[in-house]
Amino acid sequence: MLRLSPFSWRARRRDWYTQLTDSSIRKRIIRLLLMLLMLMACHVIAIVVLEDFTVWDAIWLTITTVTTVGYGDMSAQTVAGQLATVLFLYIAGISLLAQLVGEYVDYRIDRRDRMLRGRWSWKKMNDHLLIINIPNSHSDTYLQRLTQQIRITPGIEDIAIQLLTPNYPDGLPIGLREMGVVHRSDQVNNMGALKAANAHQARFIILLADDPYDLRSDSVSIDVLDHLQEMKTPAFIVAECVNDENKSRFNRMGADAILRPIRAYPEILVRAISAPGSEQILENLFTHQGVYAKRFDVTLGDQPWGQVASKLLLSGIGTPLGYMNTENQLVLNPSTSDCAESKAIFLLVDHDKEYSLAEVLECIEG
Repeated sequence: MLRLSPFSWRARRRDWYTQLTDSSIRKRIIRLLLMLLMLMACHVIAIVVLEDFTVWDAIWLTITTVTTVGYGDMSAQTVAGQLATVLFLYIAGISLLAQLVGEYVDYRIDRRDRMLRGRWSWKKMNDHLLIINIPNSHSDTYLQRLTQQIRITPGIEDIAIQLLTPNYPDGLPIGLREMGVVHRSDQVNNMGALKAANAHQARFIILLADDPYDLRSDSVSIDVLDHLQEMKTPAFIVAECVNDENKSRFNRMGADAILRPIRAYPEILVRAISAPGSEQILENLFTHQGVYAKRFDVTLGDQPWGQVASKLLLSGIGTPLGYMNTENQLVLNPSTSDCAESKAIFLLVDHDKEYSLAEVLECIEG
């Protein structure tokens, strides 16, 4: 468990004061509204008694007067009724209404400002995608690419996205806001911040490492996973792990998919959500120990792609991916009946199995 830094402690106190201010504004608005309603009720009673109006006529006169609309279709005729209107509405009611409107406008402005700066708790947000932490370099570009990939992925293209990070205290970049991303500006390993970001109601959680080369990033991630486990969140969690030795710990603490930080390809994170397990295949392509794509300069001749692929699979040489045609265009997953001329084929092979070009040619021609 990590200790909260002094900055975290000050941020929590600032949140408390912010919430207190917000609560005070709402209480003032409610108090002013109740006072205004009481004055209007007193005026209605006075008009009914002094002017012999019906209750509805008295209510209509009160509303049109306090809002300064003044249709003139009816008015108090007796001196007592007129004095009641002056006392309850002209002197007190209209002033209270103006003050109430001013407080409400201030509240809406303050509310929007806190939304933009990430100080707002999105209490009604659920079944969303929560991104915890951001990269410490080129974060704007990375997050925009990640969000763009989410927005074009079937099944999650319309999901609400919330970002939890101490960065962006003055607001998210306009590009992210235009794609519907909101954020909570707070420390990521803070239980209160995770609750404020509705981590316990999220459908997916992406836990990023801020520094892909610093092993200490895993400590922060482990702390976050511990909080999420304590919250019993039902979310599918995708976590970045800097040190491979920590992957088993991540898994025990509830991470469903664990990846090395690959900053050049944020799309892999989205693959982990839309097709769990595919991220491991993609990650292996970047390591020597895994499978990798290899090029063999052979031609298909007149054989259809389906026949060539079957021969290669049955021989155990590798999994056919596609071919390069004579115009240097890569054709992936061709049709089984495709007989287009090729100058090379690409196979997915194991790193510990080396096959020569002659063996591949023999397999295809045989």
